[in-house]
Formats: sequence, structure tokens, C-alpha cells
Amino acid sequence: MKRTRKNAFTLIELLVVIAIIALLIGILLPALGKARQRANQLKDSTQIRSLMQGMVLFAGQNKDNYPLPSRVDRNDSTIIALNTSIEKNTTGNIFSILISQGIVEVGLCLSPVELGLYEEYEGYEFESPQGAVGGTAGGGGGVPTQALWDPNFRGTPKDPRYIAGTSDENFPNPPTIGSFSYAHTPPFGFRTAGWSNNFQSLEPAIANRGPVYTLEGGSAEGKWRLLVDNNIQSNGSNPLGTSSITLAMNGSRTVWAGNVGFNDAHVTFYNRPDPAQIVWTFTDASVMINQYRTQADNIFMNEDDGNRLIVTAPTDTVILTGVENNRNAYLTQYYQVQSTGGNTTISPYYD
Repeated sequence: MKRTRKNAFTLIELLVVIAIIALLIGILLPALGKARQRANQLKDSTQIRSLMQGMVLFAGQNKDNYPLPSRVDRNDSTIIALNTSIEKNTTGNIFSILISQGIVEVGLCLSPVELGLYEEYEGYEFESPQGAVGGTAGGGGGVPTQALWDPNFRGTPKDPRYIAGTSDENFPNPPTIGSFSYAHTPPFGFRTAGWSNNFQSLEPAIANRGPVYTLEGGSAEGKWRLLVDNNIQSNGSNPLGTSSITLAMNGSRTVWAGNVGFNDAHVTFYNRPDPAQIVWTFTDASVMINQYRTQADNIFMNEDDGNRLIVTAPTDTVILTGVENNRNAYLTQYYQVQSTGGNTTISPYYD
């Protein structure tokens, strides 16, 4: 009897096919990763633009001013001011106002490129927020019908929990969970004027968070370098440069890149913290002479308006008044504001 040979793959043929498939996967995965990263960058840009548009919408009804809790809550119907009302002007409270008024959705506050201790805030209390004045969270049994926002919307992972309009004395340590991904202009001192709908196309207002830098080589010709933090453990209060997760949000662990929103509501993606388009003219003629007077402005550092030097080395607090009172771009997010003796100090969140 004549036997017919059945068609079948040999072991070698199977191994060749598997090797080809593995090679194709190896080629395609990086491309897919880059496509996903690009898609997240575009979505992030759209969210920042929506936040900027929400701020503009709010400003249109409030004399061109962006939201400030100290102005909105003058009668302490939401939070009780301990010293001065500007202590209410934390990142979380500022953007909680936009959510409360239905101008922006909670989901817009969480970036699609987020890698830190952040997640979308659930259970936002639009009516009778229990953390506000009169809230039952404090055991008073009242109904805070006059509350203007939910103070327990945590902007950063170190935001306190509010009880009946008063924050807990102890901030979360270690940090818990924040719900606002972005850095913004701290509206204090001279920078308050920039927290408004002034249509300035080169004045940044919101951006992806960034790391901490040092200026090497002097104020005139110095170059910005990442702060060498020796892999210090992040607790939200320690300034981070080389170990900051903000470096990895847009694809690189050594160079910052991210989206920046400006006061004319447009958004641009940059690959450095001091873009050539964002400049500042430094006024100290004895130091900043000739071609060095106008330079790119590092948007994550509080520089001296006169000589470009960092006013004070970043720590767990940053003073924004007195000699530290400047107008150049400085974007951060912060969980506490203190105002004593005429000085305003913020506590930035570092990761």
C-alpha cells in the first residue's frame, strides 16, 4: 500500500516562526509605546487647555481674576481662616472652586501621564460638603448650606483633611493621595497680577509638574542642572531633582518635558524647563549686562528678578514676599500657606 505524507511543520520551522514573531514584537512594542505616550501627551494638552478655559470662564464673571478662595470665601462660610484669608489659597482649594461651580470636571484634574500618588477624586460633595463650616464631620450636626466648595478635594497628597472648616493640625506623613496633577502660578505678592485673564501669550499659568534645579556657573552664563538629590526618599517635602518622577512623565528620566498652558489659553509642549520662548529681562545691570540681561526663564524656580539667581535654596517651604517677591515665571503646587509678620510662605509638594 502506498502511504501519503501528511503536511506538517517541523520543529525547526516552528522555531523559526516563533523567532520571527518575537522579532516583530520587539520592533513593534517600542513604536506602540511611543504612540501611546504621544496620545497621552495630546490628551494631557487638551486637559490643560480645558482647565485654562475654565479659569478664563470664571474670570469673565469675576473682574478678570482667576479663582482665589480668599476672595470667594470672605465670610469664612467654607473654611475658617486662622491668621489671614490668603491661607485658604492652596492648590486644592483653588481648583475645587472650579469643580464646585461646574466649570471643570473632576477628571480633568488628573493628568493621563500621571505617575505619582494621584487618582481621580471620588465623591465630590457639591452640596453640604462635610469638611466645610458646619459640616457633620466635625460632630456639630449642622448643614453647611453656605459652603462654596468641597475643602476635602485634595490637590496634593499632603493636603490636610478638613473638619467643620478647620484643617487637621497634622499633615499626612507619609503622603496619601492627591487629585490635582498640575503645577500653577502661586498667586502671592507680585505674581498675584499674573493670576488673571490678562491674555499674555508668553506668561505661563499651568503646566505638568517639574523637578528642582540648581544654577551652575554664575547668574549671567550659568546653566540649569537637576538638583542632585542622592536618591533621597520622597516624602512630599524633600526637594527632588535627579530622582523626581516628573522627569519620567513624558518619556525621559534625565530631562524634563511637558505641556505648559499660558494666559491666553493656548498650550505648548516643551522639552526643557527654560524654553527659549519664555524669557525674562533681569534688571541688575551690574551683573546682567549686554546679551545676558534677557534670558530664558526656568518655570520651576523662583529666580531673583534682578540677577537670575535662585532666591533661596528650595526647602520644605518657599517664601514669596520680601526679597523673595518676584514676577518671573514660577509654577508649583502646594498644600499649605502661612502668613505671619507680613511674610507669605508656601509648602510645595515635591515628588
